Order: sequence, then C-alpha cells, then structure tokens
Amino acid sequence: MAIVLAALAITASVIVPLVVLAALDDETLERWSLIGQAISPVGLLYSGLALFAIVLTLVLQQRDLSHQRESLNVALDEQRRSSEIALRALHVDLIKMAIDDNELAEVWPPLAPGVPETRKDHYCNLILNLQKVAYEAKTIEEAELRGALAYLMRSNDMYDFWTKVRATRVEITEGDTGEDFFTALVDDAYTAARPPNP
Repeated sequence: MAIVLAALAITASVIVPLVVLAALDDETLERWSLIGQAISPVGLLYSGLALFAIVLTLVLQQRDLSHQRESLNVALDEQRRSSEIALRALHVDLIKMAIDDNELAEVWPPLAPGVPETRKDHYCNLILNLQKVAYEAKTIEEAELRGALAYLMRSNDMYDFWTKVRATRVEITEGDTGEDFFTALVDDAYTAARPPNP
C-alpha cells in the first residue's frame, strides 16, 4: 500500500504541473510566478526549520545513544562485580571447609615455602577477603578500608599472617590491577604497624 501511494504521489507531482501549464494562459502563469516569488521566503523559512528539526533530532538521538551506552557500561560493571563477589563467596566457603577439616586444609599449598600454617592463618585470610569484597562492593570507601587494615594489623595473628604471605601474595597478584591495589594497601598498613609484642 505504501509503495502504491508513493508511486501515485510521484505521478501526480509530474502530471499536475503539466496539466496546469497546458490549461493556463501566459498571463495567468506569469501572475502565479510572481506569487510564487513573493512567498518563496516562506518556503525558505520552512526549509530552514525542517533542517533545524533534522539536526535537533540527530543531536537528541546521539545523546540518547550515549546515555544507553553509559547505562550498558554500568550494567556490565555491576554484572562483573556481582560475578566477582560470587566467586569470592565460593572462595570463603572453601576456606571455611579447610578451617573445619584438617584433611581438606592439607589440599591448599603452604602460605610460603617451608612456613607452617594454622587455622588462624585461614581465618586471617577470610578477614582480609571480607575487607576487599566490602571495598569492591562500594560499601566502604578507600579511607575506611585503610583505617580497617591499619586496625587489623594491630593483631599479632594478622601481622604474623601477612609476614608469612607477603612475598607470595605480591607474586600471585602481580599484574592484576585490583589485586595489586589491595595488596599494596594491606602492605602499607603492615609497614606502618609496629611489630606486635610476642
């Protein structure tokens, strides 16, 4: 139907002027020509308005696409964060199993070569993991995270744990921006803390 209507409109736009030209005398045509010239600024105005409307439509569409792109990026970031938090929850469950069962604890590699590990070490790992997840989930800010880590390093057990895993942790996380950042914060807190009394 649309094609038929378009064809009829094109045909009419060609035939109607020809019929008018054939039916009218020169004097009438000249008068119509003068009228057309007189109202041509109105046509220009409408053409300008149409062009402005097209440009405005394109700008609004561009802005809408930009907002959609931003929303999609936010959604993807949230999805990535949720996936990472779910993986960390699984990690927590695995460590809990190792804490509860010595046989399962033997599956984990040592914290550092030749360094014996205890259930407390696994527990310290869980506490630090909680701080990292809280920061990544944006429930705490960086300043709060630094304060929490400084507080945790007052514990003899936490200080000893980081002493054991420090070199290994840096080696494992090297190249992962998020892990490197968190490891650096923990290490700053460790370095700033005084060695606890034995």
